Amino acid sequence: MRKMRTLFLVLLCCGLSLYAGVSYVKAEEKVPSDYDAYLQETGMPENEIQKLDEHVKQFIVDDLKNGDGKFEYMKIDVGKQAMNGREEDFEGIEFSASAFKNGSTIYVYPTYEFTEDKKPCGNDSFSFLLGEAIRPYKFGGTLWYKNSKMNDWEVSGNLVANNQQLNGASYSGSQLGTSNSAMKFMGTTYCHATVGTGDDNRILMGYSYQPKKARVELFGWELSGRQMIFVLAGGIVVGIVWWWKEKVLK
Repeated sequence: MRKMRTLFLVLLCCGLSLYAGVSYVKAEEKVPSDYDAYLQETGMPENEIQKLDEHVKQFIVDDLKNGDGKFEYMKIDVGKQAMNGREEDFEGIEFSASAFKNGSTIYVYPTYEFTEDKKPCGNDSFSFLLGEAIRPYKFGGTLWYKNSKMNDWEVSGNLVANNQQLNGASYSGSQLGTSNSAMKFMGTTYCHATVGTGDDNRILMGYSYQPKKARVELFGWELSGRQMIFVLAGGIVVGIVWWWKEKVLK
């Protein structure tokens, strides 16, 4: 009888332990954040929301909340441009951009992220150009970093657009990182704009990593309904690409 009672108590304890474990797992399940909910209200597709890092979501939502009125998700076509004239420019770097519209006001968030450890040389640059449907007037951003010993991103500092254009901007220099050891960096920028005169709603982004000599940036020039993309190294043209209009503003 005593053995039966002991066995019963053991089984009861095991059952309670399993229940507690299940409850703990359920409590740890991911639930939509307030940032997810806000972005969902803009009409942003769920798959696009889940692609964003939580820090990027917060950056976007905080900036949208500081704007006037209610913004709605706006679809844009995202492209990338090799900055140093080689496919290696894209290795270990991912680009993304989200856009939102409120009347004639458009907020765009060009972002890059190192998916592998790198060592910016203090002369790197991140550039983006916009189609004629979007005319920017204000820029800014934030840089995060994460090394192999860190579980989450930490803020490195604010980003300032050193080179501002009528259709884009460049962020360059030591603000993009000058670490002694390789690590990951993530830069999210904002671009406040107005609706332009055309219907080309594309964004083209590029990152120049450890340029051999001079700093490399993108420069756009509109000509007869078409846009030419110049790759500049130290202010000298080292590459030209025609940027044909394909997409329509939605």
